[in-house]
Amino acid sequence: MKRPSIAPAAITFGVGALALIIALVLSFVPFSSAGTVEPTPAFRAQKSLDEVLFKMATSPAAKYTGKVDYKYANAVRGQGTVEFTDLIVTTSNTAEGTISLGSEQGEYRQIGNSPFISAPSALWETLLVQDEKTNLDAAPLDNKWASTRFTGLPRLGTVLGPDNLAGDIGNTELDSEPQLGAELPAPNKGTPDARHWPTSDPPIEFIGDNKVKLGTWEVTFDPATKNVTHVKGQSEVEAVTYDIDASVSLQPADQAQKVFANQRALVSDLVSVPAPGLWMKQPVVTSRQVGACTPAACAFDYIVQGSPYAEDVTGHFNYGFTLNFAVGNRPPGAVGGECKVVLRVDFGRNGTTRCTATNLPPATNIGSRYTYSYLAFLDSTEAALNDLIDNNEKQTNTEVVYVRTGNKEPQQARFGASVTGLPSYYAIKRGDYLFDGIGTDGNMHVTFGDGYKQHIVGVGFDPAWEGTEVLKKQMSEQVGAAGDAKVVYFTAEPETATALRLLIASENQSDNISAYHID
Repeated sequence: MKRPSIAPAAITFGVGALALIIALVLSFVPFSSAGTVEPTPAFRAQKSLDEVLFKMATSPAAKYTGKVDYKYANAVRGQGTVEFTDLIVTTSNTAEGTISLGSEQGEYRQIGNSPFISAPSALWETLLVQDEKTNLDAAPLDNKWASTRFTGLPRLGTVLGPDNLAGDIGNTELDSEPQLGAELPAPNKGTPDARHWPTSDPPIEFIGDNKVKLGTWEVTFDPATKNVTHVKGQSEVEAVTYDIDASVSLQPADQAQKVFANQRALVSDLVSVPAPGLWMKQPVVTSRQVGACTPAACAFDYIVQGSPYAEDVTGHFNYGFTLNFAVGNRPPGAVGGECKVVLRVDFGRNGTTRCTATNLPPATNIGSRYTYSYLAFLDSTEAALNDLIDNNEKQTNTEVVYVRTGNKEPQQARFGASVTGLPSYYAIKRGDYLFDGIGTDGNMHVTFGDGYKQHIVGVGFDPAWEGTEVLKKQMSEQVGAAGDAKVVYFTAEPETATALRLLIASENQSDNISAYHID
Protein backbone atom coordinates (compact mmCIF):
# COMPACT_ATOMS: atom_id res chain seq x y z
CA MET A 1 0.00 0.00 0.00
CA LYS A 2 1.08 3.57 -0.44
CA ARG A 3 2.79 4.61 2.75
CA PRO A 4 0.48 7.09 4.52
CA SER A 5 2.93 8.55 7.02
CA ILE A 6 4.33 11.31 4.84
CA ALA A 7 1.17 13.20 3.86
CA PRO A 8 -2.50 12.30 3.32
CA ALA A 9 -2.79 12.51 -0.44
CA ALA A 10 -2.78 9.85 -3.16
CA ILE A 11 -1.85 8.77 -6.68
CA THR A 12 -3.52 6.72 -9.41
CA PHE A 13 -2.09 4.88 -12.35
CA GLY A 14 -2.15 6.14 -15.92
CA VAL A 15 -3.89 4.17 -18.64
CA GLY A 16 -0.64 4.06 -20.59
CA ALA A 17 0.85 1.67 -18.05
CA LEU A 18 -0.88 -1.47 -19.25
CA ALA A 19 0.67 -1.96 -22.66
CA LEU A 20 4.12 -1.12 -21.36
CA ILE A 21 3.95 -3.55 -18.49
CA ILE A 22 2.57 -6.42 -20.52
CA ALA A 23 5.27 -5.96 -23.12
CA LEU A 24 7.90 -6.22 -20.43
CA VAL A 25 6.24 -9.26 -18.91
CA LEU A 26 6.40 -11.08 -22.23
CA SER A 27 10.03 -10.18 -22.68
CA PHE A 28 11.22 -12.50 -19.94
CA VAL A 29 8.65 -15.31 -19.76
CA PRO A 30 10.61 -18.54 -19.12
CA PHE A 31 10.16 -21.51 -21.40
CA SER A 32 9.62 -25.11 -20.48
CA SER A 33 12.59 -27.32 -19.65
CA ALA A 34 11.87 -29.39 -22.76
CA GLY A 35 13.35 -26.60 -24.84
CA THR A 36 10.14 -25.60 -26.63
CA VAL A 37 9.30 -22.00 -27.44
CA GLU A 38 6.18 -22.04 -25.26
CA PRO A 39 6.02 -20.23 -21.92
CA THR A 40 5.23 -22.40 -18.90
CA PRO A 41 1.60 -22.67 -17.72
CA ALA A 42 2.49 -20.74 -14.56
CA PHE A 43 3.84 -17.82 -16.56
CA ARG A 44 0.82 -17.84 -18.85
CA ALA A 45 -1.27 -17.54 -15.69
CA GLN A 46 1.07 -14.78 -14.51
CA LYS A 47 0.52 -12.89 -17.77
CA SER A 48 -3.26 -13.08 -17.42
CA LEU A 49 -3.08 -12.06 -13.79
CA ASP A 50 -0.87 -9.09 -14.61
CA GLU A 51 -3.32 -7.91 -17.27
CA VAL A 52 -6.18 -8.13 -14.77
CA LEU A 53 -4.33 -6.49 -11.89
CA PHE A 54 -2.80 -3.72 -13.96
CA LYS A 55 -6.22 -2.85 -15.36
CA MET A 56 -7.55 -2.80 -11.82
CA ALA A 57 -4.70 -0.57 -10.67
CA THR A 58 -5.22 1.88 -13.52
CA SER A 59 -8.93 2.31 -12.80
CA PRO A 60 -9.80 5.54 -10.97
CA ALA A 61 -12.15 3.69 -8.64
CA ALA A 62 -13.79 0.37 -7.88
CA LYS A 63 -17.15 -0.58 -6.41
CA TYR A 64 -17.24 -3.42 -3.87
CA THR A 65 -19.98 -5.55 -2.38
CA GLY A 66 -18.89 -8.10 0.19
CA LYS A 67 -17.09 -8.23 3.50
CA VAL A 68 -13.77 -7.87 5.28
CA ASP A 69 -13.04 -9.98 8.36
CA TYR A 70 -10.33 -8.42 10.50
CA LYS A 71 -8.34 -9.80 13.40
CA TYR A 72 -5.57 -8.14 15.38
CA ALA A 73 -2.56 -10.07 16.64
CA ASN A 74 -3.10 -8.24 19.93
CA ALA A 75 -6.34 -9.77 21.15
CA VAL A 76 -7.15 -6.61 23.14
CA ARG A 77 -7.71 -4.75 19.85
CA GLY A 78 -10.42 -7.23 18.94
CA GLN A 79 -11.75 -8.71 15.73
CA GLY A 80 -14.87 -8.43 13.65
CA THR A 81 -16.55 -8.44 10.26
CA VAL A 82 -17.52 -5.35 8.30
CA GLU A 83 -19.91 -5.83 5.39
CA PHE A 84 -20.62 -3.36 2.61
CA THR A 85 -22.76 -2.89 -0.48
CA ASP A 86 -21.72 -0.66 -3.39
CA LEU A 87 -18.79 0.78 -1.47
CA ILE A 88 -16.84 3.01 -3.88
CA VAL A 89 -13.10 3.29 -3.30
CA THR A 90 -10.72 5.42 -5.35
CA THR A 91 -6.99 5.07 -5.89
CA SER A 92 -6.46 7.98 -3.51
CA ASN A 93 -7.62 5.87 -0.54
CA THR A 94 -10.92 7.77 -0.67
CA ALA A 95 -14.14 5.88 -0.01
CA GLU A 96 -17.88 6.26 0.52
CA GLY A 97 -20.70 3.83 1.13
CA THR A 98 -22.84 2.02 3.66
CA ILE A 99 -21.30 -0.53 6.02
CA SER A 100 -22.73 -3.04 8.48
CA LEU A 101 -21.40 -4.51 11.69
CA GLY A 102 -23.71 -7.28 12.76
CA SER A 103 -27.26 -5.97 12.40
CA GLU A 104 -26.26 -2.30 12.62
CA GLN A 105 -25.61 -0.04 9.65
CA GLY A 106 -23.65 3.18 9.28
CA GLU A 107 -22.29 5.52 6.63
CA TYR A 108 -18.56 5.23 5.90
CA ARG A 109 -16.32 7.91 4.43
CA GLN A 110 -12.57 8.07 4.03
CA ILE A 111 -10.66 11.16 2.91
CA GLY A 112 -7.13 10.11 2.04
CA ASN A 113 -6.08 8.15 5.11
CA SER A 114 -8.68 9.65 7.47
CA PRO A 115 -11.71 7.37 8.10
CA PHE A 116 -15.11 8.49 9.43
CA ILE A 117 -18.47 6.90 10.13
CA SER A 118 -21.90 8.19 11.07
CA ALA A 119 -23.72 5.42 12.89
CA PRO A 120 -26.14 4.73 15.74
CA SER A 121 -24.85 4.06 19.23
CA ALA A 122 -25.56 0.34 18.81
CA LEU A 123 -22.95 0.08 16.04
CA TRP A 124 -20.35 1.78 18.22
CA GLU A 125 -21.20 -0.65 21.00
CA THR A 126 -20.37 -3.50 18.59
CA LEU A 127 -17.23 -1.88 17.21
CA LEU A 128 -15.45 -0.69 20.34
CA VAL A 129 -13.59 -3.11 22.60
CA GLN A 130 -14.05 -2.95 26.36
CA ASP A 131 -10.94 -0.87 27.05
CA GLU A 132 -12.18 1.73 24.55
CA LYS A 133 -15.55 1.93 26.29
CA THR A 134 -14.17 2.48 29.80
CA ASN A 135 -15.12 5.99 30.99
CA LEU A 136 -16.08 6.92 27.42
CA ASP A 137 -18.77 9.55 26.92
CA ALA A 138 -20.48 7.82 24.02
CA ALA A 139 -23.56 10.04 23.76
CA PRO A 140 -22.06 12.43 21.14
CA LEU A 141 -21.37 9.46 18.83
CA ASP A 142 -25.00 8.63 18.14
CA ASN A 143 -25.61 9.22 14.41
CA LYS A 144 -22.92 11.91 14.25
CA TRP A 145 -19.76 11.89 12.14
CA ALA A 146 -16.80 10.56 14.10
CA SER A 147 -13.28 9.37 13.34
CA THR A 148 -12.56 5.64 13.46
CA ARG A 149 -8.81 6.14 13.17
CA PHE A 150 -8.10 4.83 16.68
CA THR A 151 -10.57 1.95 16.63
CA GLY A 152 -10.20 -1.52 15.15
CA LEU A 153 -12.36 -0.78 12.10
CA PRO A 154 -10.31 -1.33 8.92
CA ARG A 155 -9.51 1.70 6.78
CA LEU A 156 -11.53 0.37 3.89
CA GLY A 157 -10.32 3.05 1.50
CA THR A 158 -6.77 1.85 2.09
CA VAL A 159 -7.35 -1.90 2.24
CA LEU A 160 -9.61 -1.87 -0.84
CA GLY A 161 -7.96 0.90 -2.84
CA PRO A 162 -7.83 -0.69 -6.31
CA ASP A 163 -4.12 0.04 -6.75
CA ASN A 164 -3.29 -1.07 -3.21
CA LEU A 165 -5.29 -4.27 -3.53
CA ALA A 166 -3.81 -5.07 -6.94
CA GLY A 167 -0.29 -4.76 -5.55
CA ASP A 168 -1.18 -6.86 -2.53
CA ILE A 169 -2.77 -9.65 -4.58
CA GLY A 170 0.07 -9.70 -7.10
CA ASN A 171 2.81 -10.17 -4.53
CA THR A 172 3.79 -13.82 -4.90
CA GLU A 173 7.13 -13.23 -3.14
CA LEU A 174 5.47 -13.32 0.28
CA ASP A 175 4.36 -16.94 -0.16
CA SER A 176 7.09 -18.38 -2.36
CA GLU A 177 10.69 -17.24 -2.72
CA PRO A 178 11.70 -17.46 -6.38
CA GLN A 179 14.98 -18.77 -7.69
CA LEU A 180 16.99 -15.84 -8.98
CA GLY A 181 19.48 -15.48 -11.80
CA ALA A 182 22.17 -12.90 -12.47
CA GLU A 183 21.93 -9.29 -11.32
CA LEU A 184 20.34 -6.78 -13.64
CA PRO A 185 22.63 -3.91 -14.67
CA ALA A 186 20.34 -1.20 -13.28
CA PRO A 187 19.35 0.49 -11.15
CA ASN A 188 20.88 -1.23 -8.08
CA LYS A 189 23.67 -3.48 -9.35
CA GLY A 190 26.34 -3.99 -6.72
CA THR A 191 24.10 -3.09 -3.78
CA PRO A 192 22.01 -5.27 -1.42
CA ASP A 193 18.89 -4.15 -3.34
CA ALA A 194 20.09 -5.43 -6.72
CA ARG A 195 17.41 -7.05 -8.88
CA HIS A 196 17.53 -10.41 -10.68
CA TRP A 197 15.42 -12.11 -13.32
CA PRO A 198 13.60 -15.10 -11.79
CA THR A 199 14.46 -18.55 -13.12
CA SER A 200 11.61 -20.46 -11.44
CA ASP A 201 7.88 -20.56 -12.09
CA PRO A 202 5.64 -18.24 -10.06
CA PRO A 203 3.15 -20.04 -7.75
CA ILE A 204 0.13 -19.20 -9.92
CA GLU A 205 -2.42 -21.47 -11.57
CA PHE A 206 -5.55 -21.18 -13.67
CA ILE A 207 -8.88 -22.42 -12.32
CA GLY A 208 -11.01 -22.56 -15.43
CA ASP A 209 -10.68 -19.80 -18.00
CA ASN A 210 -11.70 -16.89 -15.75
CA LYS A 211 -10.05 -17.48 -12.39
CA VAL A 212 -6.46 -17.40 -11.18
CA LYS A 213 -5.23 -18.75 -7.85
CA LEU A 214 -2.07 -17.56 -6.14
CA GLY A 215 -1.30 -18.10 -2.48
CA THR A 216 -4.43 -17.38 -0.46
CA TRP A 217 -5.97 -15.36 -3.28
CA GLU A 218 -8.52 -16.29 -5.92
CA VAL A 219 -9.13 -13.64 -8.57
CA THR A 220 -12.10 -13.97 -10.91
CA PHE A 221 -12.22 -11.89 -14.07
CA ASP A 222 -13.96 -11.40 -17.40
CA PRO A 223 -11.73 -13.13 -19.99
CA ALA A 224 -12.85 -10.74 -22.74
CA THR A 225 -12.30 -7.42 -20.96
CA LYS A 226 -9.78 -8.51 -18.31
CA ASN A 227 -11.91 -6.68 -15.74
CA VAL A 228 -11.68 -8.17 -12.26
CA THR A 229 -15.10 -9.27 -11.01
CA HIS A 230 -14.38 -10.93 -7.66
CA VAL A 231 -11.52 -11.22 -5.19
CA LYS A 232 -11.16 -13.56 -2.25
CA GLY A 233 -8.10 -13.95 -0.09
CA GLN A 234 -6.09 -12.89 2.91
CA SER A 235 -3.96 -9.82 3.47
CA GLU A 236 -1.65 -9.18 6.42
CA VAL A 237 -0.69 -5.61 7.21
CA GLU A 238 1.56 -5.18 10.24
CA ALA A 239 -0.38 -6.70 13.16
CA VAL A 240 -3.73 -7.12 11.40
CA THR A 241 -5.05 -9.95 9.23
CA TYR A 242 -7.78 -9.13 6.72
CA ASP A 243 -9.88 -11.79 4.99
CA ILE A 244 -11.47 -10.16 1.96
CA ASP A 245 -14.36 -11.61 -0.03
CA ALA A 246 -15.99 -9.16 -2.41
CA SER A 247 -17.36 -8.66 -5.88
CA VAL A 248 -15.65 -5.87 -7.80
CA SER A 249 -16.85 -3.49 -10.49
CA LEU A 250 -14.26 -1.12 -11.94
CA GLN A 251 -15.51 2.46 -12.13
CA PRO A 252 -14.80 5.28 -14.59
CA ALA A 253 -13.36 8.67 -13.68
CA ASP A 254 -16.73 10.40 -13.33
CA GLN A 255 -17.66 8.09 -10.44
CA ALA A 256 -14.48 9.07 -8.61
CA GLN A 257 -15.27 12.75 -9.18
CA LYS A 258 -18.70 12.27 -7.59
CA VAL A 259 -17.03 10.94 -4.46
CA PHE A 260 -14.86 14.04 -4.18
CA ALA A 261 -17.86 16.32 -4.74
CA ASN A 262 -19.79 14.53 -2.00
CA GLN A 263 -16.87 14.91 0.38
CA ARG A 264 -16.68 18.66 -0.20
CA ALA A 265 -20.34 18.89 0.83
CA LEU A 266 -19.47 17.11 4.09
CA VAL A 267 -16.50 19.25 5.14
CA SER A 268 -18.32 21.46 7.66
CA ASP A 269 -19.37 18.35 9.62
CA LEU A 270 -15.79 17.08 9.89
CA VAL A 271 -14.02 20.14 11.31
CA SER A 272 -14.25 18.78 14.87
CA VAL A 273 -15.16 15.10 15.20
CA PRO A 274 -15.16 12.66 18.12
CA ALA A 275 -12.32 10.13 18.06
CA PRO A 276 -13.16 7.20 20.34
CA GLY A 277 -10.21 4.96 21.06
CA LEU A 278 -7.80 7.88 21.45
CA TRP A 279 -6.69 7.85 25.06
CA MET A 280 -4.98 10.41 27.22
CA LYS A 281 -1.75 9.74 29.04
CA GLN A 282 -1.88 8.78 32.71
CA PRO A 283 -2.53 9.88 35.38
CA VAL A 284 -5.62 11.66 34.13
CA VAL A 285 -5.97 13.86 37.22
CA THR A 286 -3.75 15.02 40.05
CA SER A 287 -5.10 17.12 42.91
CA ARG A 288 -3.61 19.43 45.51
CA GLN A 289 -4.97 21.27 48.51
CA VAL A 290 -5.09 25.06 48.16
CA GLY A 291 -4.45 26.96 51.38
CA ALA A 292 -5.57 25.97 54.85
CA CYS A 293 -8.69 23.97 55.55
CA THR A 294 -11.37 25.15 57.97
CA PRO A 295 -14.77 23.69 58.81
CA ALA A 296 -16.22 26.36 56.53
CA ALA A 297 -14.20 25.50 53.42
CA CYS A 298 -11.33 23.40 52.06
CA ALA A 299 -10.33 23.96 48.43
CA PHE A 300 -8.63 21.56 46.02
CA ASP A 301 -7.25 22.20 42.55
CA TYR A 302 -7.53 19.38 40.01
CA ILE A 303 -4.93 19.32 37.20
CA VAL A 304 -6.27 17.43 34.19
CA GLN A 305 -4.07 15.68 31.61
CA GLY A 306 -4.43 16.69 27.95
CA SER A 307 -1.67 14.72 26.20
CA PRO A 308 -2.96 11.94 23.91
CA TYR A 309 -1.26 8.64 23.05
CA ALA A 310 -0.59 9.91 19.54
CA GLU A 311 1.90 12.47 18.32
CA ASP A 312 0.53 13.55 14.95
CA VAL A 313 -2.88 14.82 16.04
CA THR A 314 -4.53 18.18 16.66
CA GLY A 315 -7.59 18.34 18.87
CA HIS A 316 -8.86 18.30 22.41
CA PHE A 317 -10.42 16.20 25.15
CA ASN A 318 -13.84 16.92 26.62
CA TYR A 319 -14.09 15.75 30.24
CA GLY A 320 -17.06 15.44 32.52
CA PHE A 321 -16.03 15.31 36.21
CA THR A 322 -17.81 14.58 39.43
CA LEU A 323 -15.52 15.88 42.19
CA ASN A 324 -16.15 15.15 45.85
CA PHE A 325 -14.42 14.39 49.13
CA ALA A 326 -13.71 11.57 51.56
CA VAL A 327 -14.12 13.11 55.01
CA GLY A 328 -13.02 11.07 58.01
CA ASN A 329 -14.43 7.58 57.76
CA ARG A 330 -17.41 8.64 55.71
CA PRO A 331 -17.77 7.44 52.09
CA PRO A 332 -16.83 9.86 49.29
CA GLY A 333 -19.55 12.43 48.69
CA ALA A 334 -21.33 11.97 52.02
CA VAL A 335 -19.95 15.21 53.49
CA GLY A 336 -18.51 18.36 51.96
CA GLY A 337 -20.64 18.59 48.85
CA GLU A 338 -19.56 17.92 45.28
CA CYS A 339 -18.80 19.71 42.03
CA LYS A 340 -19.85 18.68 38.54
CA VAL A 341 -17.51 20.14 35.94
CA VAL A 342 -17.26 19.99 32.15
CA LEU A 343 -13.74 20.82 31.00
CA ARG A 344 -12.13 21.13 27.56
CA VAL A 345 -8.37 20.47 27.44
CA ASP A 346 -6.45 20.99 24.20
CA PHE A 347 -3.98 18.28 23.18
CA GLY A 348 -0.56 18.83 24.71
CA ARG A 349 -1.83 21.06 27.50
CA ASN A 350 -3.24 20.65 30.98
CA GLY A 351 -6.49 22.02 32.35
CA THR A 352 -7.27 23.07 35.91
CA THR A 353 -10.49 23.27 37.88
CA ARG A 354 -11.19 23.91 41.56
CA CYS A 355 -13.71 22.36 43.91
CA THR A 356 -14.25 23.49 47.50
CA ALA A 357 -15.55 21.28 50.29
CA THR A 358 -17.90 23.06 52.70
CA ASN A 359 -19.62 22.44 56.05
CA LEU A 360 -16.92 20.13 57.33
CA PRO A 361 -16.72 18.62 60.81
CA PRO A 362 -13.85 20.05 62.88
CA ALA A 363 -10.53 18.27 63.27
CA THR A 364 -11.04 15.64 60.60
CA ASN A 365 -9.06 14.29 57.68
CA ILE A 366 -10.18 15.14 54.15
CA GLY A 367 -9.17 13.77 50.76
CA SER A 368 -10.24 14.64 47.23
CA ARG A 369 -11.96 12.07 45.03
CA TYR A 370 -13.23 12.10 41.46
CA THR A 371 -14.91 10.14 38.71
CA TYR A 372 -14.89 11.16 35.07
CA SER A 373 -15.99 10.49 31.52
CA TYR A 374 -14.12 11.67 28.45
CA LEU A 375 -14.15 11.88 24.68
CA ALA A 376 -11.34 12.91 22.35
CA PHE A 377 -11.98 15.17 19.36
CA LEU A 378 -9.85 15.66 16.24
CA ASP A 379 -9.86 19.26 15.07
CA SER A 380 -9.15 20.62 11.61
CA THR A 381 -10.31 23.51 9.43
CA GLU A 382 -12.53 23.67 6.38
CA ALA A 383 -9.60 25.04 4.39
CA ALA A 384 -7.34 22.13 5.39
CA LEU A 385 -9.97 19.51 4.59
CA ASN A 386 -10.79 21.08 1.23
CA ASP A 387 -7.08 21.22 0.40
CA LEU A 388 -6.81 17.52 1.24
CA ILE A 389 -9.76 16.65 -0.99
CA ASP A 390 -8.38 18.81 -3.80
CA ASN A 391 -5.00 17.14 -3.51
CA ASN A 392 -6.56 13.67 -3.53
CA GLU A 393 -8.53 14.54 -6.65
CA LYS A 394 -5.45 15.98 -8.33
CA GLN A 395 -3.40 12.89 -7.55
CA THR A 396 -6.22 10.65 -8.78
CA ASN A 397 -5.78 12.25 -12.18
CA THR A 398 -1.96 12.00 -12.18
CA GLU A 399 -0.39 9.39 -14.42
CA VAL A 400 1.75 6.75 -12.75
CA VAL A 401 3.36 4.02 -14.84
CA TYR A 402 4.03 0.53 -13.47
CA VAL A 403 6.68 -1.63 -15.08
CA ARG A 404 7.74 -5.18 -14.41
CA THR A 405 11.38 -5.67 -13.58
CA GLY A 406 13.51 -8.24 -11.76
CA ASN A 407 13.13 -9.53 -8.21
CA LYS A 408 15.14 -8.40 -5.22
CA GLU A 409 16.54 -10.92 -2.77
CA PRO A 410 13.80 -12.23 -0.43
CA GLN A 411 14.83 -10.21 2.64
CA GLN A 412 15.00 -6.98 0.66
CA ALA A 413 11.73 -7.80 -1.10
CA ARG A 414 9.90 -8.29 2.20
CA PHE A 415 11.13 -4.99 3.57
CA GLY A 416 10.25 -3.17 0.38
CA ALA A 417 6.73 -4.59 0.37
CA SER A 418 6.22 -3.44 3.97
CA VAL A 419 6.88 0.12 2.82
CA THR A 420 5.44 0.31 -0.70
CA GLY A 421 2.83 -2.44 -0.69
CA LEU A 422 4.32 -3.75 -3.93
CA PRO A 423 6.30 -6.84 -4.85
CA SER A 424 9.90 -6.03 -5.70
CA TYR A 425 9.34 -6.96 -9.36
CA TYR A 426 6.89 -4.07 -9.82
CA ALA A 427 8.44 -0.62 -10.11
CA ILE A 428 7.16 2.88 -10.72
CA LYS A 429 8.65 4.38 -13.87
CA ARG A 430 9.08 8.13 -13.63
CA GLY A 431 11.20 9.68 -16.35
CA ASP A 432 14.05 7.27 -17.00
CA TYR A 433 14.23 5.89 -13.46
CA LEU A 434 12.55 2.91 -11.79
CA PHE A 435 11.41 3.78 -8.26
CA ASP A 436 10.34 1.19 -5.68
CA GLY A 437 7.06 2.91 -4.88
CA ILE A 438 5.07 6.10 -4.63
CA GLY A 439 3.56 7.78 -1.58
CA THR A 440 0.06 9.07 -0.99
CA ASP A 441 1.55 12.55 -1.35
CA GLY A 442 2.94 11.78 -4.81
CA ASN A 443 6.54 11.58 -3.63
CA MET A 444 8.77 8.83 -5.00
CA HIS A 445 9.93 6.07 -2.66
CA VAL A 446 13.17 4.07 -2.61
CA THR A 447 13.72 1.24 -0.12
CA PHE A 448 16.98 0.03 1.41
CA GLY A 449 16.84 -3.43 2.99
CA ASP A 450 19.39 -5.07 5.25
CA GLY A 451 23.01 -5.30 4.18
CA TYR A 452 24.20 -1.71 3.83
CA LYS A 453 25.45 -1.46 7.41
CA GLN A 454 28.45 -3.67 6.66
CA HIS A 455 29.64 -1.07 4.14
CA ILE A 456 29.65 1.78 6.67
CA VAL A 457 32.90 3.08 8.13
CA GLY A 458 32.29 5.26 11.17
CA VAL A 459 28.93 6.81 10.30
CA GLY A 460 29.32 7.10 6.52
CA PHE A 461 29.56 4.73 3.59
CA ASP A 462 33.00 3.32 2.81
CA PRO A 463 34.41 5.31 -0.15
CA ALA A 464 36.11 2.11 -1.35
CA TRP A 465 32.80 0.25 -1.64
CA GLU A 466 31.53 0.23 -5.23
CA GLY A 467 28.00 0.80 -3.99
CA THR A 468 28.89 4.26 -2.68
CA GLU A 469 29.39 5.55 -6.21
CA VAL A 470 26.24 3.75 -7.33
CA LEU A 471 24.23 5.54 -4.64
CA LYS A 472 25.68 8.92 -5.60
CA LYS A 473 24.82 8.39 -9.24
CA GLN A 474 21.33 7.24 -8.32
CA MET A 475 20.65 10.40 -6.33
CA SER A 476 21.23 12.58 -9.36
CA GLU A 477 19.14 10.30 -11.57
CA GLN A 478 16.31 10.09 -9.04
CA VAL A 479 16.03 13.84 -8.53
CA GLY A 480 16.06 14.43 -12.27
CA ALA A 481 13.37 11.84 -12.88
CA ALA A 482 11.14 12.84 -9.95
CA GLY A 483 10.51 16.32 -11.32
CA ASP A 484 8.41 18.32 -8.87
CA ALA A 485 8.07 15.36 -6.49
CA LYS A 486 10.45 14.70 -3.63
CA VAL A 487 12.41 11.47 -3.20
CA VAL A 488 12.02 9.62 0.10
CA TYR A 489 14.34 6.84 1.28
CA PHE A 490 13.18 4.17 3.76
CA THR A 491 15.79 1.97 5.44
CA ALA A 492 15.65 -1.26 7.43
CA GLU A 493 18.80 -0.34 9.37
CA PRO A 494 19.09 2.88 11.43
CA GLU A 495 22.79 3.16 10.58
CA THR A 496 21.93 3.15 6.88
CA ALA A 497 19.54 6.09 7.31
CA THR A 498 22.29 8.08 9.02
CA ALA A 499 24.85 7.23 6.33
CA LEU A 500 22.38 8.13 3.58
CA ARG A 501 21.66 11.52 5.15
CA LEU A 502 25.38 12.27 5.15
CA LEU A 503 25.66 11.20 1.53
CA ILE A 504 22.60 13.24 0.58
CA ALA A 505 24.13 16.33 2.19
CA SER A 506 27.50 15.76 0.52
CA GLU A 507 25.74 15.59 -2.86
CA ASN A 508 23.80 18.81 -2.11
CA GLN A 509 20.46 17.01 -2.39
CA SER A 510 19.02 17.73 1.07
CA ASP A 511 16.22 19.83 -0.45
CA ASN A 512 15.19 16.97 -2.73
CA ILE A 513 15.83 13.72 -0.82
CA SER A 514 15.10 12.64 2.75
CA ALA A 515 15.88 9.39 4.56
CA TYR A 516 13.97 7.60 7.33
CA HIS A 517 14.52 4.41 9.29
CA ILE A 518 11.44 2.16 9.52
CA ASP A 519 11.20 -0.36 12.37
